[in-house]
Amino acid sequence: MSVLTIDILLSIGCTAIGMACGWFLFGNHPSSPIRQLANAVTALLDYLRGQPQATTAKQVVVAAEESQKTAPDHEPKTGGDALANITQDELSKLLEQVHALTESVRSDVGEHTDRMARINEGLASRTTDASSVTDAISNLIDANKSLGDRLNQAEMRLLEQSQIIQSQTVEARTDPLTGLPNRRVFDHEMSRRMQDFQQSRRPTSLIMLDIDHFKKFNDTYGHMAGDEVLKNAARTLERVAATIGGAAIRFGGEEFAIILPGSNIFDSQIAAARVVRAVASMEIVFEEKLLQVTTSVGVAEFSRSDDEASLLKRADSALYAAKNAGRNRAYWNDGEKSRPVLSDSQKPEAAPVAESPPAEPKRATVSDANQFRADVNRRLHQFKRDSLPISLVLLEVDRYDEFLQNNGQGVIKAFNDTLERMLIAAMRDMDHVGRVSDGRYGILLPSASINRAAAVSGRLRKAVERFKIRKDDEVRQFTISCGVTEALAGDGLDHIFLRAEAALGKAIEVHGNRVALCGSEMEIDSPILIRTSSAADRSEPGSTATAR
Repeated sequence: MSVLTIDILLSIGCTAIGMACGWFLFGNHPSSPIRQLANAVTALLDYLRGQPQATTAKQVVVAAEESQKTAPDHEPKTGGDALANITQDELSKLLEQVHALTESVRSDVGEHTDRMARINEGLASRTTDASSVTDAISNLIDANKSLGDRLNQAEMRLLEQSQIIQSQTVEARTDPLTGLPNRRVFDHEMSRRMQDFQQSRRPTSLIMLDIDHFKKFNDTYGHMAGDEVLKNAARTLERVAATIGGAAIRFGGEEFAIILPGSNIFDSQIAAARVVRAVASMEIVFEEKLLQVTTSVGVAEFSRSDDEASLLKRADSALYAAKNAGRNRAYWNDGEKSRPVLSDSQKPEAAPVAESPPAEPKRATVSDANQFRADVNRRLHQFKRDSLPISLVLLEVDRYDEFLQNNGQGVIKAFNDTLERMLIAAMRDMDHVGRVSDGRYGILLPSASINRAAAVSGRLRKAVERFKIRKDDEVRQFTISCGVTEALAGDGLDHIFLRAEAALGKAIEVHGNRVALCGSEMEIDSPILIRTSSAADRSEPGSTATAR
């Protein structure tokens, strides 16, 4: 192969590389920076304006210009909408810059292509003179270097524009005072969680709250003090929400929201009580003054009849019930009425909201087996109607038959009475403890998920583990086994008891002092055993004898 042929091939190769660089940046290559930026700008513009999606950067600019022509001259700008409108104005300027940049790069690539064509024509007409070929190749290198420099500059400018757009996207979704997500994010998240609930029935709860007497607070201390309160409240809510897997959002003004995906009404009531206590315990120092505020909280969980608007309405209803009951407290809405959430801040003497019935009195005694089963059956019918979770725990004293054989009636009665008082004291007002048989008890936990019921069972197990009876020179220690399940769609009384008994059998099978779960019919043959780490787990339960 002659030297001329090699030189010509080399020049053509350089030309191809230069044109490929131009095509990569400006052309239809998927990784083209201009194409990526155009797609990002298009998506952002569609999100902010709800226009049909454009496909090129030029179409984005045209869409922006048409939108500006048809927009009203005076549009009110409040809250997150004002920020979004500002972003639109700045975005139009950015789009014009991007459009000008793409036209500049188009011109550079076209000019480079013409230059390559002229050099190729020169090569084709030249002789085999080595110096002429060398000059032509040198021109090719200079041309490619020149285009490369221009493309690098264009890429840097595109990167800067992309970062600006990304920054403004974040600003459009963030409340500038508190740094929390704003109402725009709330609407998007509620829609997403509603779709998730409809598809998977995964529980989701909503907490709505606002600062009590905030207008009066502003009038007394000034708006700057009010802003400081809102910023501190936002940090507090963000911290509390993070511990329960939720997201704190500024809804507007002094009102905030916490979305709790995966939380049922029982868990969200606990979260609401934490929010009330956390806000009340804030100590805000402003201009050498110690400021404190309280909050009223409303809670609701998605039900099958809910959409986003109705869930928000129910949470708001509970919020106003809390305000009417004296503020600095939380209420939850069950779809029909708003009821108080138990918390340290709610005083017994506080007047209940008009629509709420008196709280159910705490059961002073343990029910017999028939009464207990009847109540479980009643709660199952309620579950079919409103889908609020219900859990059942079956609890059995380990080695109870052996205990009966080795002790008199007086000791047995004292033990049973003490154990039953312990169970009643550990339950909420709405819970129900029943004696299923000798040494075995049932615990009905309305509004509690299986995981919550397992936690309650674990605490009971540890409490009983500390319970000892002295007899002669010995101290007898007792343990219990617990089987836990929750109500499922289509459950009858026998179904839920069968799963609880299967779980209890699994706990007893491993020498007791354990908690086991049976969450479905598929797990009846293999309930899940919850491992523990107490000292009693490392010895044989129910047989500890210690010298006095």
